[in-house]
Amino acid sequence: MAHWLLVPGILEILFYTAMASDVFMSTYIQTKVQKENAGCTYASFHHTLLQRTVHSVFRCAKLCSTVDECRRFMFDKESKECVLYESGENCLSSQDVHSMVCYLQKSVCDETNCTRCPIGYYGDQCQHVIEDCSDGIRRKLVPEKSLMSYIRPKADGRILEVKCDFKWGGYTILLYRYKGCREVDYNKTWKEYSDGFGTSYGNYWIGLANIYDILQNYHQFFLNIVIFGQTGHETSYYQMFNISTYDDDYRISLASFKDDITNPTGDSLTNGSHSIDGRPFSTYDRDFSNNDCPVRFNGGWWYLDDPVCSRANVHGKRDGSNFEATWHWLDNLGNRTDFTDIHLKLQRKQ
Repeated sequence: MAHWLLVPGILEILFYTAMASDVFMSTYIQTKVQKENAGCTYASFHHTLLQRTVHSVFRCAKLCSTVDECRRFMFDKESKECVLYESGENCLSSQDVHSMVCYLQKSVCDETNCTRCPIGYYGDQCQHVIEDCSDGIRRKLVPEKSLMSYIRPKADGRILEVKCDFKWGGYTILLYRYKGCREVDYNKTWKEYSDGFGTSYGNYWIGLANIYDILQNYHQFFLNIVIFGQTGHETSYYQMFNISTYDDDYRISLASFKDDITNPTGDSLTNGSHSIDGRPFSTYDRDFSNNDCPVRFNGGWWYLDDPVCSRANVHGKRDGSNFEATWHWLDNLGNRTDFTDIHLKLQRKQ
């Protein structure tokens, strides 16, 4: 008799659990938990909104739903730790990830409109995606901070997840190399440099085809160079930047170099006879340098048709076998600038 008295209670629990599961599955998509270096968390723009101990993944999802800025969460099934994030698709941990799960919130919508879209999406039903990070600022869709964001450079093209500096007009990060994250081998093929490689949460190259598509959406872009060293960072930019089509070997156009007065990097790209302006992109399997430059420098770049190859090597190894193969930047006097991290960033000219 006691057994039968318990059945309604059990059925009720199962019913509400099933309901919670259905709501959960309709609101969240399970993504990946990636193992990364502990120092990579900050570099990946994975800013923690809230960290709390809860009993289940469903309670973690409910907690995320109650925090306006939350769009992703990570839950550890062993420690019961729930961590909420503002942006990004996948989760990171330097610990053993076997007990961790990561979920991305699809959107928060009713029958008429959406109140919370993934960063980069917009519209009544989150049906549109910004073209680049500057576009997010122009449309006043994003907070002025560094976030992971989705972009769609070409109207009928693929949607990308990239790092965005949504500050000072908005920067789309084309190249991100941070010593705290696991190293990515930049000695890639032509196709890989065209398509892009690496991981959006760590070190990556966005891809020449994607850069080209971004550039078609506006008449003029800046290329910003940020070099980080032991004592701070140095910044410079080129006021005119463009590349040509795949069939024209992605030739680069650069002009109007401006340096930071207090922390100058020096002009390594358009300096005198060593200017790369007009040069095609080269890789080890498609080399236009005639001097074996991609092999010597250990990465693809717009190399000169000259034994010098380039005064900068942003795609080299952190600790190469020699000077050429190690990442470096030369100032206007030819002095080498050693760096720990480097960003190449694209911004629409206002």
